[in-house]
Amino acid sequence: MKIKFLTSFLFVLLIHSAFLFGQALLPNTTGSFVYTPTGPLSSKPITVYYRIPKGDISTMPILLSFHGDDRDASNYRDYWISMANANGFMVFAPEFNAVDFIGGDGYQMGNVFVNGDSPSTTTLNPTNKWTFSIIDPLFEDIKSKVSGTQQTYDAWGHSGGAQFIHRFRMYMPDSKLNMAICSNAGWYTVPDISVNFPYGIKKSPLINSSLTIPFSKKLIVHLGLNDTDKNSAGLRHNTTVDNQQGLYRLVRGRYFFAKSQTVAQTANVPFNWQKYEVTGVGHDAQLMANDALKYLLQSYLSTNDGFDEQLGASFSAQVYPNPSEGDFTLKVANDNFGFKVYDLQGKLIEQGQKIQTRSVTIGASYPAGIYPIIVTQDKQFSVLKLIKI
Repeated sequence: MKIKFLTSFLFVLLIHSAFLFGQALLPNTTGSFVYTPTGPLSSKPITVYYRIPKGDISTMPILLSFHGDDRDASNYRDYWISMANANGFMVFAPEFNAVDFIGGDGYQMGNVFVNGDSPSTTTLNPTNKWTFSIIDPLFEDIKSKVSGTQQTYDAWGHSGGAQFIHRFRMYMPDSKLNMAICSNAGWYTVPDISVNFPYGIKKSPLINSSLTIPFSKKLIVHLGLNDTDKNSAGLRHNTTVDNQQGLYRLVRGRYFFAKSQTVAQTANVPFNWQKYEVTGVGHDAQLMANDALKYLLQSYLSTNDGFDEQLGASFSAQVYPNPSEGDFTLKVANDNFGFKVYDLQGKLIEQGQKIQTRSVTIGASYPAGIYPIIVTQDKQFSVLKLIKI
């Protein structure tokens, strides 16, 4: 009896300690945890679904995946599981349930206003009540659970999730979000000071602040060329949005990007947003996620002519084209060099020593993924990263 009692006591103590000190997350696991925001939103806990592949999770890239109006975050984790496993990044999908985050105001429009369709100074919520204010602290909580050193995260969302992300990019410009990929949003808050929020930024907090920072950050408007059903379920229609942005998602995304680019050019500020259209895909979250992968891999490898200065180097080396579906050319400035190619788990994939030459072709047989390359010449080295798609 004493042994059973002691075993039960230790088990209860272990469970209590887990709740007291927070839940650690481990490699090669799939599951969920509950994140409780601080401040005014502390009464609205969020279930976060995750997939963590094998590898060093303290440095592994973090992707936040944002669900649509169905509030089905577990599906938005599952869309990425095989790609996360193959390419060595973690995916976390927070669920903003319909009870605590009511309607478009509570989720897609970020709770900036009590009623986003009737913006005014009296109905403007304080920033710490915005749904947007949850995201960076959630990232920090994830870092603590994986003992992480990550400085930024990337985000992808489809449909209602894409609405949330593009507004988050605009209204929280100093966040730790690196790349935002917005797939098939139903409609947009256009950076147009002549149109009232939520279709423009008039009467909103952004009207008195600069758009320079949001425009300088990475945002991809990601559109399915077959997403052209004007009667699609959940697609908002009214005189304002229809006349401004068009009748279906594809043309609305094109308008949002074109108008944003024009505003940036008129203001003569850097514009770091891009638009990509996907052939043969309509309003399909899984297919859009599959296509979005290559942009995430580019983000994770963020190269300049194939060379990543953040990793350190003492001589010039390049790998191109990067990314590539086929082979790559590795090129250095002078004859005679060596190279080693690794996968993200540290396994040596290919190596070589080249004499009286400045280039070599590599990578034709590599599966899709991210590959660090160490290039050596005399006692110097360069570290590059290669993306196979």
